[in-house]
Amino acid sequence: MRVARVITNETCNQNCWFCNARRPAERPEWISSAAVEQRIAAAESSTPQEILLTGGEPTLRQDLALWIGRAARSGAKVTLESNASRIDRERAEQLAAAGLSSARVQLVAWGAEIADAITREPGGFAAAIEGIRALVDAGIAVEVTTPVVRRSVAHIAAIPAGLSAAAVPVSAISLVVPLAAPDAAECAPLAEVATAVAAMAGEARRVGLLLRFDPATFVPPCLFANVERIAHLFALNRGNASRGGYRRIAECHSCLVNDRCPGVPSTAAALPQPRPITEPRLRRRMTVVSSIQDQIARELVTRDLFRGGEQPVPEHTVRINFHCNQACQFCFVSTHLPPAQEATVREAIEEAGRAGAMLVLSGGEPTLNPRLVDYVGLGRRAGAGSIELQSNAIRLAEADLTEALANAGLDRAMVSLHGSHASLSDAITGAPGTFAATVRGIDELLRAGIQTRLNFVFCQANRDDFPQFVDLVASRWPSAGIVFSFVGSHTDVVPRTVELIPRFSEVLPSLRQGLARARRAGLVVTGFDSMCGMPLCLVPAEERVHFSAIEVGAEAGGGELIKGEACTHCSASHRCHGIRRGYAELYGTSELQPLSQ
Repeated sequence: MRVARVITNETCNQNCWFCNARRPAERPEWISSAAVEQRIAAAESSTPQEILLTGGEPTLRQDLALWIGRAARSGAKVTLESNASRIDRERAEQLAAAGLSSARVQLVAWGAEIADAITREPGGFAAAIEGIRALVDAGIAVEVTTPVVRRSVAHIAAIPAGLSAAAVPVSAISLVVPLAAPDAAECAPLAEVATAVAAMAGEARRVGLLLRFDPATFVPPCLFANVERIAHLFALNRGNASRGGYRRIAECHSCLVNDRCPGVPSTAAALPQPRPITEPRLRRRMTVVSSIQDQIARELVTRDLFRGGEQPVPEHTVRINFHCNQACQFCFVSTHLPPAQEATVREAIEEAGRAGAMLVLSGGEPTLNPRLVDYVGLGRRAGAGSIELQSNAIRLAEADLTEALANAGLDRAMVSLHGSHASLSDAITGAPGTFAATVRGIDELLRAGIQTRLNFVFCQANRDDFPQFVDLVASRWPSAGIVFSFVGSHTDVVPRTVELIPRFSEVLPSLRQGLARARRAGLVVTGFDSMCGMPLCLVPAEERVHFSAIEVGAEAGGGELIKGEACTHCSASHRCHGIRRGYAELYGTSELQPLSQ
């Protein structure tokens, strides 16, 4: 996104130790109306998608609403950068009426004692929290900006839990790592930054808050002890390699992201031991193809045909956000992406309604989006044929949320649950403690009368657990269905390794045993004929009758699904997707056997 920064003034009601922008007094010629008008006009000339009004502290200007309105006339999104401590309900409504779309509010730490000591404004933390609430109540989207500096580095990890516990309605946390300050000692050592950010990322994932680096900030991924756990914070492309103020070191030569990473900060006095990125999957997880906005547009909507009835019907899957509170290795979603613009999401939902399509609201984890209930209602009003939620159900353990979704018109849910017990499930999802929450969420869905299916993705870790999983479903949720899925290596973020992906033949014994138990319990197991299912010839014979008779189009899977030599002699090839290209690269196609009728 092209962003143009416009400085409105240079003084601030706070006096952060690390700030290198604050001036002790305004320059009259700089803050004059003519000067501000000139800066906004210059910003407009670059045709930005967003104009960011910043300072100093912009809310010190009594005429701020005037300049918001002036910037809004350009057609660009207008964002305010502020500490929010001078914003009350009346001021927030005034700014919203002028055309303010979003705000970025600085929180240096969680809690008044620490935060006020850093900003040197007594009462500033409490006022900022109330300012955030006022902005959100006025319809302005708010994200928190957190500087990682020497005085805050030991405290930033507490911010996600603090925001969550206090129900402060922010959409994301954006990290800024200053590399220069009036006193260089105020900048945090990069080793401490890496440790603190990793801890904060874990807490943000736990409470379901999107965490990312501010575009103006770059901390090389090689400085983190466990890059796997923070890969989602990066969105690299080749343009990033030209960032100024960085230098190459010897380890850069063996690093797979050296074409999209500028190196290490030139001013850094000491570095933690660099760990070059040597795994292609990690490189892919940290990369966007061209720009973040292009990547969002590419992944926002998936259009398919639902083949479960007599006639295929359109199915539109809309990813209302990309971040998630779990970290399954086989997830193919780019969870490092920020959510699409609300207007874009709403248009995608309305398009599904106009098409009379089945609307699937997905993510990432869609329950982390505070507008989920509104989106369900919008889909219903727009004319969607039915509405499904794809979720891990962690937040659906909150009965009020689940009931609100049912009242808004949610028809059904497909819940990801990949193990019959906590130790297995939590290992697969990379999120300890979430199995128990998912179980409670499924309870609430069924209690609310929402038709529920449980999606079990076969991978190496759980390939023998399916019979026990069926027993769990039969005993606790006998009215629920089960969806069979096989781990798919169909995007670059999924490892194409035998450690993750089993052979079909390795799965079949557990699958057959589980299906037999499901039949005895009266449970319905579906999903075999989806793109995430199995080739028809490998599905147990008694399950083949449930395959759709509708022909699979040649365009299905976007070239990712292929057929083997055996498929050319198979009488049912026309209604079978075949196998994933990545699976064939690992194991070949020798398991495929043509059907004669």
